[in-house]
Amino acid sequence: MGRVFDFAKRRIAGYIVFWILVLLFVGFFYNGNQPAQAAWLFVLFLAFIGSLLYTRRMKRRQRARRQAAEQSGGR
Repeated sequence: MGRVFDFAKRRIAGYIVFWILVLLFVGFFYNGNQPAQAAWLFVLFLAFIGSLLYTRRMKRRQRARRQAAEQSGGR
């Protein structure tokens, strides 16, 4: 259970930092241009979702490798 909670804490902290940086970036560079802000937020939101899907896939593969190693008697 320790690995799961460590991963969850890192992921939540990463989400918070990511969105703070996104909002600061968009607010700083597109401070008064509402359509540009909306477009950049949409693009960054899509990138964020893509990142989530990719990390989910990586964790699934890592879990499968770990289980295969344990079954084969490795480690």
